[in-house]
Amino acid sequence: MQYPSDSSSELPTNSANIIATLSAVCETRTESDFRENYGRDWLRDYKPEPLCICFPRSVGEVQAVVRICRDARHPIVPSGGRTGLAGGATATRGEVVLSLEKMNRISAVNRQERTVTVEAGATTELVQRAAEEAGLFLPIDFASKGSSQIGGNIATNAGGVRVIRWGMTRSHVAKLSAVLADGSVLRCGHGLVKDQAGYDLKQLFIGSEGTLGIITEATLRLVTPPQPAVRVWAGLERLSDAASLLAFCREKGVTLELFELVQRAALEPVLSFKQKRDPLSRSFPVYVLLEAELPARADGREVLESILAEAFEREIVQDMVVAESLTQAQELLSLRELISETLSSHFTIHKNDVSVATTDIPPFLDELIARAQSLEPSFTPAVFGHMGDGNLHINFLKPSDITDEEFFSRCHHLDSELFSCVERYRGSVAAEHGVGLLKRDFLSYTRSPEEIAVMRAIKQALDPLNIMNPGKVIPPAS
Repeated sequence: MQYPSDSSSELPTNSANIIATLSAVCETRTESDFRENYGRDWLRDYKPEPLCICFPRSVGEVQAVVRICRDARHPIVPSGGRTGLAGGATATRGEVVLSLEKMNRISAVNRQERTVTVEAGATTELVQRAAEEAGLFLPIDFASKGSSQIGGNIATNAGGVRVIRWGMTRSHVAKLSAVLADGSVLRCGHGLVKDQAGYDLKQLFIGSEGTLGIITEATLRLVTPPQPAVRVWAGLERLSDAASLLAFCREKGVTLELFELVQRAALEPVLSFKQKRDPLSRSFPVYVLLEAELPARADGREVLESILAEAFEREIVQDMVVAESLTQAQELLSLRELISETLSSHFTIHKNDVSVATTDIPPFLDELIARAQSLEPSFTPAVFGHMGDGNLHINFLKPSDITDEEFFSRCHHLDSELFSCVERYRGSVAAEHGVGLLKRDFLSYTRSPEEIAVMRAIKQALDPLNIMNPGKVIPPAS
């Protein structure tokens, strides 16, 4: 893919001077392996070509880097764990990459307020552990939690498998600090539960993908750990049965922690390449992985199992396995969590991340797949995702008889079909992976001209020189 044109961020010619100046204020690396690694995220569609990588260890060093780049009018790409899939953390035109990974301190958990303050480079998993050690729970959770960083989680408003119960990352941010494009520090909020004193500025930075400032610290809200839960793997004959199962669980008052959709084409590679065992006696076109909290009563498990049995009797579910141990529960979860990694490791794929209303998922997918197969019958669609919150990951696998270049070119046409379909169902072209470079030019399928105009105005107000992750999220004005 080509980097979208953005004439407002042409690079200056004094690159050597910039590197020397940056090296005087913080650790700065220019070796090719660093530039290759830190110049991209998990989306491999763009060639990384950063100028250098800066590793500040304090807010003061972040400010110094930003001021140097501001004075030189040189663009900056903030970098977290780089687990994104939309090209939001890619540096393809000689930008300075600012990595937050060495700013990873975690404060003691405040048990009374049920909060924890962390630097942006702390990994999601380490913050989860800190909460757990204090007897609390951080619901932000996804397969990349060992690599993803809190700053990136906030900058992309990350989702994950527990959104159905706990909401997006936005729901857990009590306050944050960010370094703005002029090098000043903006501290947003006091972490209060009730605070209606004007605009809630932290919301501007949540989901902004580094285009408005660099998040350096955040205070996160923690919750009481959920009750013990039961994990279930169910085989279904039709997509509509998955929607029926979700509706049935909600009607019965089941507290869902997970409700994940997996099509057989997405599961097959995991079974094959990861040597995983199919937990059911035969294959099904559609699977659901659900996790339900046990009712807080002595016979809670029996109550839940009777509800699941009723779903089977109504023929909503054709077969299922209820985990009987922690080991079996983890095995069931791994069938879902290994999909993305397996597809990326063994196939050339084109990924998309969209959302529609949960009730619209069956007709939306039927329409989309039928249209895609009429246009590209040799492309294998592999769909999975967080059905409980309407978020689908739609992947197309490259056939062996065409080149990567031809495949991605033809996928671009499929994207237009996909996003037109999303628009008809009043969905979003960027559910949880963000906009980045990948979705930037399709933002109008989800956002109105008025909304995009306001986004441009906010960007101009906070970053008038356009040095903060330029070219990402907001399409250029026509």
